[in-house]
Amino acid sequence: ATDVQVSNVLKALSSRSGTVLDIGSGDGRIVLAAANKGFKASGVELNRWLVYYSRFRAARLGLSSQAGFYRTDLWKHDLRQYDNIVIFGVEQMMAELEDKMRREVGPESLIVACRFQFPGLKPVKEIGSGVDTVWTYKIES
Repeated sequence: ATDVQVSNVLKALSSRSGTVLDIGSGDGRIVLAAANKGFKASGVELNRWLVYYSRFRAARLGLSSQAGFYRTDLWKHDLRQYDNIVIFGVEQMMAELEDKMRREVGPESLIVACRFQFPGLKPVKEIGSGVDTVWTYKIES
């Protein structure tokens, strides 16, 4: 994620609170930025080295109690417990991920998609432009 993308995600979350999950958290920058803003933030990532690196960064920044990183398969991870979910997906996975969101995410949760939109959901809001665009979604009950 670029600095602009992280900033746009934080704008999307600005009126929110509670928990944040970053799906495919990479080097952890979104989780750490959310934790720094007071969220209880978690990242799921398959790459064990990125999980270790993210945990190390959280410890160095004093955010270990607010930011957790887990090596897990997103398809097996239950999304019901999160108030806010961030995804930097790839185009090929967005339809299947949308189905998972429809099954597991409640109407009060906010979904923030970066780079690619969900094919069957109408965005509530669009922030930014070009590759830095993020879209917010709510799942109707």
